[in-house]
Amino acid sequence: MPAPSKRDKQSVKRGAHNKGVRTRLRNLSKSFYRAVDSGDEEEARRIRDESQREYNKAATKGIIHPNRAARKVSRLDKALATDRSE
Repeated sequence: MPAPSKRDKQSVKRGAHNKGVRTRLRNLSKSFYRAVDSGDEEEARRIRDESQREYNKAATKGIIHPNRAARKVSRLDKALATDRSE
């Protein structure tokens, strides 16, 4: 079996890093929706701002697709707006 190429090694390393970023995005989303459900608007707004930064950064770096980042941020905004109108 031949030794892995440099490209193979780079993609494994990058994949491990990107997995951590995607996990962080999922955790931010979960904690945002938890805050919305519990009625903690201030915490939800803080997490939404942080999530927006992280999603946009991940999209800029090519970790997730830009349209996916836009969709997720839009849904966070919508959830916050719907929560306020109740």
